[in-house]
Amino acid sequence: MSKYFVCSDIHGAESRLESALSEHQDADAVIVCGDLEMEYYDVEEIIRRCTSRSIDIRMVRGNCDSYISSFSGVPDKITVSLSPVSRALVTHGHLYHASTDLMAYIAHENNCNVVIYGHTHRQQDKEIYGIRFLNPGSIRNGNYMIINTESNGAIRAYLHGMIM
Repeated sequence: MSKYFVCSDIHGAESRLESALSEHQDADAVIVCGDLEMEYYDVEEIIRRCTSRSIDIRMVRGNCDSYISSFSGVPDKITVSLSPVSRALVTHGHLYHASTDLMAYIAHENNCNVVIYGHTHRQQDKEIYGIRFLNPGSIRNGNYMIINTESNGAIRAYLHGMIM
């Protein structure tokens, strides 16, 4: 069983990221869906400091990250194997206008049955076209997601909102 901390749209809100991560120090991996608006290595440092250990960090860039020079090597989309039966396309979503139609097409092209994305600042856990769409919302607004994988390969997504 694995635990993923998933966030997006940080927009420079380091304290919100730190607060949420401190609640989930036992996460096995962190997935960041773009719009950090800070250097990606600063976000990696925050994650490592809050989890107090080396942790798998997967990150994509968003529309607000393109001007940050350290993001030149950070991809627009990646795939992540969440479990033996769940493979996720991770993207910010802006290149597809957050369209579930377009993202479903890209997911099928990449043999993915899950899409994890941000950009809209709205949390979502919905199945469309046989693809599960997960959006953690904006960490700047206090929203994030925890994904747990079960021993049978199923994934469970939990939407979180911080009291601000």
